[in-house]
Amino acid sequence: MPTFDYHPMAEDVRLGPFSLKTHLFLSDMKVFLLTIFISLSLFVIGQPIQNKIDHLLKKEALSGAVFSVVNNGHITCYSSGLKNMETHEPMLKNTKIHVGSITKTFLAMGVLRLATENRLDLDDPIKKYLKDLPMNNPWESSHPVTIKHLLNHTAGLSDIRLWHFFSTEVSPQTPLKEFYRRNPQVLDIHVLPGTLFSYSNMGYTLLGMLIESVVKEPYENYLDKNLLQPIGLHNSTFHFTSQKEDKELAMGHLDNGRPTFAMPIYVRPAGQFTTTAQDMGTFLEFVLNEGRLDGKEFIRSEFIKQFGHPEQTIAAKNGLKLGYAFGALSRDRHAVIGIVHSGNTIGFRAMYYIFPKEKKAFFIAHNMDSETADYEVFNQALIDNLHIHPMRATVPSKKETAPTLWDSDRNGYYVPVITKIYPMELLDIISSYTLVENHKTAISIKPFLKKETLITADDSQLYIAQNKTEASHLFYRDEHGESYLTTGIMTLKKVNGWKIVLLALSITLGALAASVLLLLFMFNMYKKKCNHFRSAEVPCSIALLLLVFSGLIVFSNDITQIGNKSFSAILLYGATILFPVGTFTSIIQYGLNLKKSIKRFDFWLVVLVAQCLITLWCYHVIPFATWE
Repeated sequence: MPTFDYHPMAEDVRLGPFSLKTHLFLSDMKVFLLTIFISLSLFVIGQPIQNKIDHLLKKEALSGAVFSVVNNGHITCYSSGLKNMETHEPMLKNTKIHVGSITKTFLAMGVLRLATENRLDLDDPIKKYLKDLPMNNPWESSHPVTIKHLLNHTAGLSDIRLWHFFSTEVSPQTPLKEFYRRNPQVLDIHVLPGTLFSYSNMGYTLLGMLIESVVKEPYENYLDKNLLQPIGLHNSTFHFTSQKEDKELAMGHLDNGRPTFAMPIYVRPAGQFTTTAQDMGTFLEFVLNEGRLDGKEFIRSEFIKQFGHPEQTIAAKNGLKLGYAFGALSRDRHAVIGIVHSGNTIGFRAMYYIFPKEKKAFFIAHNMDSETADYEVFNQALIDNLHIHPMRATVPSKKETAPTLWDSDRNGYYVPVITKIYPMELLDIISSYTLVENHKTAISIKPFLKKETLITADDSQLYIAQNKTEASHLFYRDEHGESYLTTGIMTLKKVNGWKIVLLALSITLGALAASVLLLLFMFNMYKKKCNHFRSAEVPCSIALLLLVFSGLIVFSNDITQIGNKSFSAILLYGATILFPVGTFTSIIQYGLNLKKSIKRFDFWLVVLVAQCLITLWCYHVIPFATWE
């Protein structure tokens, strides 16, 4: 049998009965047909999820969405709905969107990149780089706040102040340190660093300052050039982007469908990022490749593998495997465990899911931030589309049922350890408490005005909730004997139930008394005219009227201006000072003739208002400065 040497220029050389040209033609046809087949297959496969998202958008009354699916190296992008409900522009696959707190994942990547380059150590104290930081840490000598603490939200910081997000006094160029310079108390450390998870936008703003300290330029410039561009995110940026300047950016919408423009914030490293579905798909594929680019390690794989897997918290050390680490959260929902991060900012909601073992992921962003829509149905649809197999729950044996392992001292009321938004501690106690009760067959976890969760024993401390695949709750005591309940990303402390009852009663009676007092004052003004101004309750009533008036002015303004140090905000601040002054002036006047006063209905109304004001003052609600 003759053999033939292959010469590219010798087109007349034959391979069996076919010419080389014919052979190449058929090979090209095979490749072409295979490409068409794959494309059609992906198109057909993609249609159900496209139709599903279209249906869910209408059902949840949302404006539009862009989403991308990563499946074993293949990235497919989609769009649905409207880019702008006012102009009826359609959402396109390459439309830019804001992703809110998903920014934290990208900022964390920037820090991890610097650690990969050995330009910093994650266990370094943050004050090594930010020496003038006015952080009040009672444990500074033994447990300083480290970079890793900030990355994992375990520094012990609270989350934000109102003005960090709702202020028009900030610009895209405002120095990052402004988020604490007007009030250094925002940097108070509330628990031992490293022990408890407490989500903090301020913590990630400090990480932005850390990057700037190391690279000596704005973090936006550095990360755009040295993180996003190498990964291939060419349509993404940390820089502030507004619909007024970038027509490719989708319009954000609020619950009523009203369009809302983007606005800069003080804590921008924690929530300012613009991207596209394609770029997010590229990024998710980068994570699935364990931080490698072209086969080379761009970010250490050991860092990527720690995504969502905390190690140092009390919850982690006691067996809760899931939690937050290095800018991502491991989440047990929809009968699957994924590495996730959600985000919402004015007018937008977003979510990504990563399944490292399956080499699959998805991202979805909505250009409407609705308080009534159920965004979880979209996550469920995309999980189903990826065919992520549900995991079996770890069900305790009959011998290890809850009653045999339950400590009755755990029954009772629990409140958050760290208040997310100052000065809302009082509100957390009376409206964010959780009731824990033993129902023999299961333990009831019932947050106030929220759905009850039933948990059963996994071991003496760990419990697993219904529809979870891993242990989800941990009960423990500290060295002082105080009882705690944690899920790894939420930690509650047991309190006396009477504390909640008395505080709620104080606020309720005070609010009712103030309402009646105000109505009586208006009625007497109409009936007696000027003679009524001689009554003892008048100072309290006038101060209350001023408070209501100033409050109406402040909250009638756009929510984005609440944090401004404006005339209306200063008026409200003054009113919250004058109200206690007026109330106790009335109390003094009543005291001049106490025997007669205690028989008067208005006296007891003022007393009820006074006790409420004492409660508000003890919890730092008054005086109320929206800019602090």
